[in-house]
Amino acid sequence: MNESGALQNFSDKYFKIEKIDGKIYMMAPPRDEHIDVQGNLYNIFSNYFKQNKKRCRARFDSRTDIDDEGNYVKPDLKVLCSNNFNKDIPVIVIEVLSKSTRARDLGIKMEKYENLGIKEYWIVTWETLSIDIYLLNDDKQYKLYKSYTLLEPDDDISELSEEEQKEFVTEFSPVSFPELIVKLEDVFDIYFA
Repeated sequence: MNESGALQNFSDKYFKIEKIDGKIYMMAPPRDEHIDVQGNLYNIFSNYFKQNKKRCRARFDSRTDIDDEGNYVKPDLKVLCSNNFNKDIPVIVIEVLSKSTRARDLGIKMEKYENLGIKEYWIVTWETLSIDIYLLNDDKQYKLYKSYTLLEPDDDISELSEEEQKEFVTEFSPVSFPELIVKLEDVFDIYFA
């Protein structure tokens, strides 16, 4: 193995690397909270698929090719299903935001996921206990579908108007899997452990 190949193997092992439009992006290891939320989401999907005998799989930090020119990304989590029109294209892609990757996750990566035709794109922000779900519309562009935020234990919901209180939910279902219940406290249990 040449020196460049050895460096690539070392980098792939210890850093998350993506290649977008020919440019290499190396991301430092994420914070523990990021890893916990990523793992919680993985477990929610994996347990659901196993219990319901779905021909789907959740994968984290798994390479997703975005073109025929060797460019690829590694979403924090992706859901693949064998009955999808192309089993290599995820049904759902989830990015857990970090300060260093925020602009890329909401910019060029979102654009690349649109181009691939990925139906659902989730942006999860552990600092604000929120999940924003974007759906691909008929024009092959993402449009914000719903935002969910978990109230922290010391938040006083009684100070909110009745209409504002209705906006806070404790669980939701992905559009692609309407029978799956995702509980926000299970995603963000880092604050309740």
